[in-house]
Amino acid sequence: MLSFLVVGAAYAYTISYKNKVYPGVAVGDYPLGGMTRAEVRDFIERFNDRVASEGLSYYLNDSGGQRANINVAVVADDGYSVDLAQLGSEALSGEALRAGREGSWWKRFTNPLRFRFGSPYRLNANVRLETQLAERLRQASAAFEDAPRNAGLSVASVDPPQYSIIPERPGIVIEYDAVVDRTRAHLAVLDFSPIEITRRSFEPTVTAANVSDIAPRLLKVFEYGDLQLSYVDASGVRRDWNVSSSLYANWLEARKEAEQFVFALNEQKVKEFLNQVKGELDTQPQDARFAVENDRVKEFIASRSGISVNIDKTYQDLDAIFRERNYNPGEVNRTVSIAVDVVEPTIKMGDANELGIIEVLGVGTSTFRDSHTNRIKNIANAVRRLNGVLIKPGEDFSTNKFAGSYTSQNGFLPEMVIKGDRIIPEIGGGMCQIGTTLFRMAMNAGMPITQRQNHSLVVSYYADPANGNPGTDATVYEPSVDFKFNNDTGNYILIQTKIDYKKQMLTFTMWGKSDGRQGWYSHPTVDRWIPAGKPKEITTDSLRPGQRKCQNAFRGAVARFTYTRVTPQGERIEREFVSRYRPLPRICMVGAEPTPTTPPERATSIELPAVIETPLASST
Repeated sequence: MLSFLVVGAAYAYTISYKNKVYPGVAVGDYPLGGMTRAEVRDFIERFNDRVASEGLSYYLNDSGGQRANINVAVVADDGYSVDLAQLGSEALSGEALRAGREGSWWKRFTNPLRFRFGSPYRLNANVRLETQLAERLRQASAAFEDAPRNAGLSVASVDPPQYSIIPERPGIVIEYDAVVDRTRAHLAVLDFSPIEITRRSFEPTVTAANVSDIAPRLLKVFEYGDLQLSYVDASGVRRDWNVSSSLYANWLEARKEAEQFVFALNEQKVKEFLNQVKGELDTQPQDARFAVENDRVKEFIASRSGISVNIDKTYQDLDAIFRERNYNPGEVNRTVSIAVDVVEPTIKMGDANELGIIEVLGVGTSTFRDSHTNRIKNIANAVRRLNGVLIKPGEDFSTNKFAGSYTSQNGFLPEMVIKGDRIIPEIGGGMCQIGTTLFRMAMNAGMPITQRQNHSLVVSYYADPANGNPGTDATVYEPSVDFKFNNDTGNYILIQTKIDYKKQMLTFTMWGKSDGRQGWYSHPTVDRWIPAGKPKEITTDSLRPGQRKCQNAFRGAVARFTYTRVTPQGERIEREFVSRYRPLPRICMVGAEPTPTTPPERATSIELPAVIETPLASST
């Protein structure tokens, strides 16, 4: 009967504290019993408010034995709302509520009673201290330090070496790491009493005699010459920083290593230099942004990893190769690769969209160098129209569909094209630059090409970037001449376009989700070149009498290259593209009296790389 009464009483006890902290649970000397989780959280936040408003109190005994009080503000005053000391109220409130409610049924039965009538259950708050707190402590207590010093060198000249030895000096230092640890221990139990700052004597580990012993080695150290820092980015571009001997001469220090003293590089001075390099190299990660409207991506920013120079690792590597100069009688390494850490974005491509678009599948480029103004404007217009295009799984991408129609209503301007043997302006000239760039992008992404036609002339805009040969171009001309490829990836793909006016280059990128396929193409080769033929003059009533419009001659050619793609199943498919370009002599249109109208000729979809208007006497 008694046991039933005990069990019933214990059960009633647990029910009475449902959603409340059991009595006997405390943080430091502060009882939390009877509080709800929200009340515990508010209690800790009030303590955080007190720390933030009043700061942290410290004290130390100076050299005269007098107590000195120091206060350190823990809320940053440099424009950033960063608390240098913060207690984790969310974690502590959850831990307090779980106390006595975990483990076996027997523990859940006995622990609440034990906490109240036996041994209290004491918690420690989770304390977050920013690294800047140590610097604040250093600033507040700097007057109580007597800076010590190891013996060192002051180098006046490198060639020949001229130096003086700086003698050692003992001093008093503050153990900041120990003070930070004591701060954390105080705050963990909500102890707001002043925290002791301890000091200790510092005896030099390097004497003037030690430096004097290795000073004759200085000539050999300088003979090895400058140091070099280098970094190669993801695109293969290399950057170098030269550290001259006159610069690192100011970084020298003597250090004991393996029972002997050697010349090394002072950590603080080297890191000051590396911080400058860090400012030049560090890049912030970029979060992805992705917004779809009417089957087109209206806002697209790809996620991008950033880099951060690892100053500690770079210093260690640089110091290590420098110390080799103390031992190596021969050549030593002079170059160190800058160590970097990759900083990942918070939101990656896969997190920013629901279409499975997460990575680059292929990239295509072409140059529009020396294009006319209208041609550049037409290209830029098509670039805008194509940017953000989504291609559904199984859909054929059509350049004319997504970039066109090439009309003035859609913002396209007239630009010179060749129709037969006539040079005339036509709306939308320049679209073959778009088709060519898309063709190269699709091949690098391993896509099946369903329609492609080469130009009828060899045009310099579309020469292969590696060897300058024709062959990897694709012409477009509404309505029938088009460039197409099929999206057989099983996922959505996205076209991202970029125009670089300074470099005069187009870069088209295909985004999607890789299925393991690969694609590439060989540099084109020319089987034969075909002479341009004799120059021609054509009279026309579209020019003023005596006015001439000419275009340079074009050699014909037969060129070929191989497009290779490997399917997700590992099948290797090779397709040879053979391009035949007709020769075209120099053609000049000469203004004459009006003549009867002749029937129109079919377009060959050729844009002129240069059309020159000259007076009658000129042959340029």
